[in-house]
Amino acid sequence: MLLANIYKEFSDFAYEKKAGQGFKISDVKLVDFYQNKEFCLQMLIGAKEVRVLKNSVKCEKLAKDKSFLTFLNGDFLSLYHQDDTALQKELQSLKKAMRDIMVYYKLRLKLDKAMIKDSNVSILKLDENGGTLFYKINHQACVGIELFKEDKMKMKIYGIENLDKECKFFISSPAFKELSYTKNEFRLYVLE
Repeated sequence: MLLANIYKEFSDFAYEKKAGQGFKISDVKLVDFYQNKEFCLQMLIGAKEVRVLKNSVKCEKLAKDKSFLTFLNGDFLSLYHQDDTALQKELQSLKKAMRDIMVYYKLRLKLDKAMIKDSNVSILKLDENGGTLFYKINHQACVGIELFKEDKMKMKIYGIENLDKECKFFISSPAFKELSYTKNEFRLYVLE
């Protein structure tokens, strides 16, 4: 009789697919990691833990490496669950500030304080040949914006290391790296 009740509870859960008296649902993600287009690891990412479920022979050492497992259950899990809403907002704000500078220079062929519309951008140094500006996160310099003239006026951006967690999260993100670097050098934006 007890087993029949369990079958019924499981069948009801299968129909409804929602938590009930005897079921609790956790949000987990099954992730396969490939290295050089070959299967390496399969991981189960939960709210509080990452578990390696299976691995290829080639990745067996990695799957059992204590420092890698510590990384997965520490830094990786923290990054995975971190809300990226603030990151996306800051990224759009930085892009808008860059666009404002580009448009201002293209229309006037000069640099001055009037090109800065965002309160998060401050000027360290600025003259007709270029300058250095800072984009701030949490009121601290986080991104450097360098303006310089070679054959044409150009702009590059780069991360500034500081202790602020949001800044570190921002400048370490793939989206910021894509905006500031090519594979082997800084990305240069021509203003003219």
